[in-house]
Amino acid sequence: MHRPIAIALFAVLVLRCGTAAAAAPNVIYFLSDDHRAGFLGCAGHPVVKTPTIDRLAANGTRFENAFVTTPICAASRATIFTSLVERTHKYTFGRPPIAREYTEASYPAVLKRAGYRTGFVGKFGVDIQQGQQQQMFDQFAPINRSPFFKEQADGTLRHETALCGDAAIEFLRSTPATQPFCLSVSFNAAHAEDADQLKHYPWLPEVDGLYDDAYIGPPRLDSNEIFESHPEFMRKSMNRDRWYWRWDTPEKYQHNIRAYYRLISGIDLTIARVLDELETQGRAGDTVVIFSGDNGYYAGERQFAGKWSHFEQSLRVPLVIYDPRGGAARGKQVAAGGPQHRYPRDDRRHRRPTAAAALSGGLAGADRAPNRSRSGGPTSSASI
Repeated sequence: MHRPIAIALFAVLVLRCGTAAAAAPNVIYFLSDDHRAGFLGCAGHPVVKTPTIDRLAANGTRFENAFVTTPICAASRATIFTSLVERTHKYTFGRPPIAREYTEASYPAVLKRAGYRTGFVGKFGVDIQQGQQQQMFDQFAPINRSPFFKEQADGTLRHETALCGDAAIEFLRSTPATQPFCLSVSFNAAHAEDADQLKHYPWLPEVDGLYDDAYIGPPRLDSNEIFESHPEFMRKSMNRDRWYWRWDTPEKYQHNIRAYYRLISGIDLTIARVLDELETQGRAGDTVVIFSGDNGYYAGERQFAGKWSHFEQSLRVPLVIYDPRGGAARGKQVAAGGPQHRYPRDDRRHRRPTAAAALSGGLAGADRAPNRSRSGGPTSSASI
C-alpha cells in the first residue's frame, strides 16, 4: 500500500466524522517491530497468543494485504510518519534527517495543528530536523532496546515493552478529558537483541513459560532446494548471515521461535494494559485503535533471517483498525486479491496445549468470543 497509515488515520478521522461539528475521535496507534502478518491469533496462527489484538480484529477490521514499501526499520517508520515512499522522503540508516517539509506534513504534526494532544512512546527510529519534535509531539518519551531490560531507580529491572505501557498510561492520565489525542506507541519488540545471540529475544517476565509445551513445526519454506533457487547475491546476503545466528539448527530454531512468540504476546499484554486505562478514563468509546507492524520477518523461511528483501514474509505486515463509533464494521477482513498464506492442516492437528493455561486473564482465554465494554470499546481482560 502506498499510504497505509495516512489512509487509515484520515479515513477514520475525516470520513467517519461526517461533519465539522462531529466530535473528533481519539487515536491510539500501536506499532510492533519485525512482525510478520501471520503471527497473530486472529490471522489463524495455531500457536501465537494475541487475545487483545484478536478482540480488536473481531470488533473491527483486519487487513490481510497490508504491505510496507521498504522492509527496514528506519525507512519504513519514515514512511509511516510521512506517507511517502523512501525514494521521496530519502531517509534510511546513514542518511540525513527527514526534510522539514515532510515532518511538517506528518500525521502527528497535522493533528497537533488541528488541536489534538499528540504523544509518542517507544522506538522513534528516525532522525528529524532540529525543532521538529516540538512541532510533532506535545509529549515525547523515546524508549529503546539494547538492553531490553532497564534498571530502575529502586534497582529493579523493567522490560522495554512494559516501560512503553507505563509511558502510554501516563500520557492518557495527563491528557485533559476535553481534548482529543493521538498517541503513538512504538514497541521495540519483537526485534532481536542483535548483540546477544544467547538471549536473542528477551521477553517480559509475565510470559515466562508460555509456549514451552507448544508444538512448533519447522518453517514452511525451509528446504535446501528453495534456498538454492535464490540468486547468489541473496544467498550471500545479511538475510543468510543472520540465519546462522538464529535459525540454522532445529535446537536453535525451537529456542528462538518460542522466545520471539513471547515477545509478541508481551506486546499484546501491554496493549491490554493501555486499553484498560482508556476504559477506566471512560474514553474507550470514542478512541480509534490501530495496530500494525513496521515490516515483516522471515523467521527461518527460505533459510533467511531478518527482513530487508522483497519476498512476502518480509513485506507483509499486520494491520487491524478498531473504531468503536456507531456503524463500524465488526469482524471484517479485507483482502485485496493477493495470495493468502494458510497454515498447514498438520500444524493445527498436532497442536499441543501451551503454557497459556497457567496464565490468568486474556492469554488463557484467547479463544473466547470478544466482549464489549460499557462504553463500546473492547474489553481487555489480560492480566499483567
